[in-house]
Amino acid sequence: MSYKVLDPLDSAFVTLEVPGAPLHIGVIIEMDVPDDGLDSKQRFEVLRANIAARLHEIPVLTKRVLRTPFDLAWPVLAEDPDFDINAHVIRRAVTSPGGEEQLDALVARVMSRELAPDRPLWELNYIEGLADGRAAIVMKVHHALADGVSGAATFAGLFDLSPEVRQPEPPQNVPAPDPLPTPLELLGRTGSELLKRPAALLEVLGAALERAADLVEGAAESLAGREDESHQPSIFQAKTTSINGTPGYAKQFKRLRVDLVEVKRAAKSRGVSVTDFVMASVSGGLRRLFEARGELLEADLVAFVPISVRREGAEGEMGNQISAMLSELRADIEDPEVRIVTIAASSKASAQLQREKSAQLLMNLANAAGPTVASVAGRSLAALQLFEHLPPVANLTVSSVPGPPIPLWLSGHQVRTVAPLGPLMAGLALNVTVISYCENLEFGLLACARKVPELAALRDMIEEEVNYYLKAPAPGVELTPGEVG
Repeated sequence: MSYKVLDPLDSAFVTLEVPGAPLHIGVIIEMDVPDDGLDSKQRFEVLRANIAARLHEIPVLTKRVLRTPFDLAWPVLAEDPDFDINAHVIRRAVTSPGGEEQLDALVARVMSRELAPDRPLWELNYIEGLADGRAAIVMKVHHALADGVSGAATFAGLFDLSPEVRQPEPPQNVPAPDPLPTPLELLGRTGSELLKRPAALLEVLGAALERAADLVEGAAESLAGREDESHQPSIFQAKTTSINGTPGYAKQFKRLRVDLVEVKRAAKSRGVSVTDFVMASVSGGLRRLFEARGELLEADLVAFVPISVRREGAEGEMGNQISAMLSELRADIEDPEVRIVTIAASSKASAQLQREKSAQLLMNLANAAGPTVASVAGRSLAALQLFEHLPPVANLTVSSVPGPPIPLWLSGHQVRTVAPLGPLMAGLALNVTVISYCENLEFGLLACARKVPELAALRDMIEEEVNYYLKAPAPGVELTPGEVG
């Protein structure tokens, strides 16, 4: 019997998953269809065969996540002896007329569905029927297997740097996978003490809750003590808004594509970063949204911002090496120029402190809580709808994922656009993730359809903020070639 125990943070993405908020990440890619003389069915079969031929180069894609009964121990990762590529590479078509609205609706439906737990936790959907004659790919992988950086590096193995399809390395001779461990075998690895002395389970739960509470309290006190000088929001400083609460099953997805060179020029002209540009644009769009709703904000909006703590050179290692920062969006500032420079000044003052204090917070919290507490907490919060009443950690998620600066091909299809898909964590009904690809910067907005039914309007509001910054840059600023990409 061969398996690998998942790290605590990877495991937490499994045990904390609740109905309506599947914790997978993904990407939507639009591609030119190659002139290969094949019909659509043949072309899909070739693509699926090319992906299957490379799976031995990405071994995590053939492994299953197995949970211990009652979540008494962390889940494990084991080779799936019944792996079937047909369950993971799927052919779909958009409804007529096959425009952006229909494609985004299909993406939202794909992202709304949980990945089947009885197979490896990833899926690649090949989508036909687009009005412009292109095809699209929607890939998603469970957050337990990858963060944005490792997911991009791992799935990069499926792509080529030219129209010519790369021949994969020959697979090594490996023995057939062992049978999957049974639930009783997984339960047995938790130790005989829990079986001999059931009260030990209550002791473990109590100790885990105490450790987790101490960790959160310590982090909150540490950050609050430096709040004035760092401008960092403290934990639970965010006030509940109409975009907070338990996400529903139905999702909406919208995209916004911006010229990356123009964004860099506009950011540099103001002495701010591209991240500051993104945060200010999202903030301005949300400010407009709440004004349109007639909702008066009790306090500034707070963004939950995932950050990578992955060491240099470890981009290809699977699993999660992330933490998170809380960032003020300054939606309380009406003037967009004042807003962007205020965000930039705050981020410069607080970035280092947040990394020092927060770098291992998520990892340590997952380890301190343990699998049983995480599982019980997730189910209880969802079942009792406590996210509708508890103060949120933040108001939304805003994330940035580095994308490839060079053109890519997938099975002869040239990739034209890439848009990110971030998860809705329980309590946060809106996720805005941005990714760069070649000379474009693309925003991906995923939201609970009930909490943010006007997501298209929000996308347009963000675009208005973006266009303001692009059309009113400070004069006399040019980018060097090394700054473009």
